[in-house]
Amino acid sequence: MLGPQTDTRPLWDRIAFPPGWSSERLRNLTVDDFGQVPEDERKLLTTAIRKFPFSPDYAKIRELNTALLRANERPPTPPSYVPSGWTINQAKMFDFNLIAKLSEEEHHLWAAGKTADDVRRAQKQDKLPANPPAYIPAGWTTEQAICPSFKLLSQLSKQDLTKFMEARNAATQRSMPAHITGNVDRTPAPSPLVQTLQRAGFPPWGFVIIRTDYRSDSRWEEFQRELGTMCDAQLDDESGEGLERIRENLEFKIIEDPRLEDVDAQEARRHFCIAKSMGGVASGLDMSAFLLADADAVDSVLKQDENTDSITYIIAVDVTDPGNLEGYPGRFKVSVESLLCEFYPKLSMGIGPRALCSMMDQPDSIWTGDDQ
Repeated sequence: MLGPQTDTRPLWDRIAFPPGWSSERLRNLTVDDFGQVPEDERKLLTTAIRKFPFSPDYAKIRELNTALLRANERPPTPPSYVPSGWTINQAKMFDFNLIAKLSEEEHHLWAAGKTADDVRRAQKQDKLPANPPAYIPAGWTTEQAICPSFKLLSQLSKQDLTKFMEARNAATQRSMPAHITGNVDRTPAPSPLVQTLQRAGFPPWGFVIIRTDYRSDSRWEEFQRELGTMCDAQLDDESGEGLERIRENLEFKIIEDPRLEDVDAQEARRHFCIAKSMGGVASGLDMSAFLLADADAVDSVLKQDENTDSITYIIAVDVTDPGNLEGYPGRFKVSVESLLCEFYPKLSMGIGPRALCSMMDQPDSIWTGDDQ
């Protein structure tokens, strides 16, 4: 008697195709033809072939499924605003070098577009806040404040747009739902600073400081210690996962050169750009503003003024806009107490120094953040 016959065919030739199917039919199939096959039949065919991942039929079925999926996908919605000369992909990303080249009007439209895109994503994911933000621009309805269009946002002034963006972020945090189990998560929502650095992957972060006060090295050392103490105190009030990493990664890059003594903002800006061009500014410190420590700012931090109610400040210098247009000085005082928790996150959101300066009644006053 003859023993059982050995099947010498390659493994992939043993595919158990569903009725009516064969390797030849599959290989001659177009994407349009494959799309006409009932979904259940396509699933059976795919399941049978997946058992043989090294077969030509496996490569073919994967190609057909991928092509069909792409054909059925809705084209991605483009950003609400694409600056002239930018690609759609560039508009979707956050590239500080590109943003820095925008005109004031383009930057305003870009910020409005980013906000509109965030609203659109939240609406698609059914995550719009139930209640409107605390600040509703004049003439808007409650519904418009919850789900504003790009057209509405772009018509706001720079100051009103900044206020609305901040109020909307706060409203979104307040509306975060409880866990599905019904147990309320009482962990504080991440603060804006923590959210900013979480999204960035907890990089080294902080500011570049250019020293222009060379009256005393001992006073300068004392200034640095006091500034560090004040910044540590700010971080004590922050909340969210990763706070310890944020604290550890905080750094201030100091640019010192006795030739910089008492130089103005324009000359300090030039030295910042030189340091940046030489790779001396890490990405987490490469903001649209750097800090300038002149004699007055050092005295402020060291509380030389007997008036204990005075606000401690340091100078912020706009990297992208030298000012002198429409009364904008290109530099302004920033409260040290608002430096990390408010000033840094706003710059990271793409809100430029000019827009932040416009929140103040007088350009020579001190920027203190949302309580302005």
